Amino acid sequence: KMAPASSALKYAPTDDVVVVEKEEEQEELILAGRVPPVPLIEGWLPGGNAELDGGGGDDPSTTIVPMDARALSQMERQVLARVRTHYEEVLLGGDDDGPAFDNLPEEMVCRVLRTMMKRHSDKPWDVPIQTAEMLMATLKWRKSIDADSLITRTLEHTAEYHGGWPTRVLYATDKHGRMLVYDSIASIDSEYLRMISPEEVELLHAQLLECLSIERRRRCAMSPARMRVYSHLHILDLEGFSLVDAMKEHVLRTCKTIFGLSKRHFTGCVYKIYIVNCPLAFYVMWNVLAPWLPHDTIAKIRFIRGSGIDELARDEGVDRSSLPAWMGATPRGMPMVGGDERNGLLVSDLVASERQRRHHAQ
Repeated sequence: KMAPASSALKYAPTDDVVVVEKEEEQEELILAGRVPPVPLIEGWLPGGNAELDGGGGDDPSTTIVPMDARALSQMERQVLARVRTHYEEVLLGGDDDGPAFDNLPEEMVCRVLRTMMKRHSDKPWDVPIQTAEMLMATLKWRKSIDADSLITRTLEHTAEYHGGWPTRVLYATDKHGRMLVYDSIASIDSEYLRMISPEEVELLHAQLLECLSIERRRRCAMSPARMRVYSHLHILDLEGFSLVDAMKEHVLRTCKTIFGLSKRHFTGCVYKIYIVNCPLAFYVMWNVLAPWLPHDTIAKIRFIRGSGIDELARDEGVDRSSLPAWMGATPRGMPMVGGDERNGLLVSDLVASERQRRHHAQ
């Protein structure tokens, strides 16, 4: 099997490839974010995929291939070359212990580059610097916490964190195979969060996001389209929202820690955020949360008064029949366990499953 070389070589001006001879090796590279599930579709040109989307850009109504499954455009490649220069000559310098640019995971490079181009669109000359610095900062952070082994570790307060904030990956996907991640306010017990420090929250949430990245890559590899997508769609269900509980100091502290972690080290991982069953009272809290988020993240958020099922089906191509029955139930009931595969899986269960898989692989 042929796969693009790991890191930036896939979309730098080069024809270098790496030969992956064993399926097991290919799977490990996919899960590590080193290569996409399949090489670039034959006929794709790095400078343009307009013929694939009917000229509609990333408009969900016309796009056949989503933005995060496309090769870098000619403009993106030009910016990438400047990112490489700043990374190697300014940040890396003569540091032989630092990670070479060509060894960076291509998924990380691609999503950080595209996010920075949006986030700093008003200062395009600053994009290469911001991109290179974010990559270096993320690599240093990952090394400091040994992120590659994070899934295998049993962290303190794991039960309290996942019990207090049970994130779920649904069975459903959007039309591009993006997975749907679901959080429900009604399932959150904020008192659990009181006993966990911000440093512990950051580590626990990093483990959660690492698990989501692995699951996302696995689903890409298994989907019929086999397109590389490095983002997911997040649903935050505010049914049962209480402004009094939400504005408690330890809840706001936890939110700020999570937002900061995602902004610094997992940027570009979220495609859109659907905040559903959104009550008017939430906008009071939103005035506190919004300043913690970059403008490009805010642009991804949709506030919906209802369940969001109609919008997910119409705008994202989600199959209604694949969504859990309790999402549209009135009054609301959420059987979060049981035999219905549409309920998906708790991230805590995915973490345990991945930990067991790695243990058996050793």
